[in-house]
Amino acid sequence: MKLGGLLLAACCGIGLVGAVAMPVRAAEARPWLCRDKAVFSSDSAMTYRVVSHGGSRWELLLMQFEPDSAHDGYEVVASQELPASAGQAGGTLAPGRYFAVAMYRSGGGHWICPGYVKDSDRPTGAVSRICYGEDSPGCPVALTVLRAAPAGAALH
Repeated sequence: MKLGGLLLAACCGIGLVGAVAMPVRAAEARPWLCRDKAVFSSDSAMTYRVVSHGGSRWELLLMQFEPDSAHDGYEVVASQELPASAGQAGGTLAPGRYFAVAMYRSGGGHWICPGYVKDSDRPTGAVSRICYGEDSPGCPVALTVLRAAPAGAALH
């Protein structure tokens, strides 16, 4: 019995030393695990802009569902990280159906799913305008999706 206890203590000690020696890494955002995934779609190309009004560090992840892909069938096709200070980013998307998740980074370095997600207050002609908040209604992070202007269209 003493030998078993000694062996157990040695294994625990080795495991503890190994855990301490491993480099500390920031947690990777996993948006496919979030319960609320806002969805939008268009049969034409789209542009998007995400704006953060400060506070927490956020990352917007846009995914498409592909049954045979990893991550429960969700494939991340675009991502934008926003700093803790106010910032904005944007891009273009091919026609299709997208799932949008904005996650914020906790004080411990982990990415957290938002407690508030709502598609509302769409500007005229917008495909979608989604507000994200850590816990309650508000819009510290807003994603606006518009149909892309047709090629060759003149700007007025």
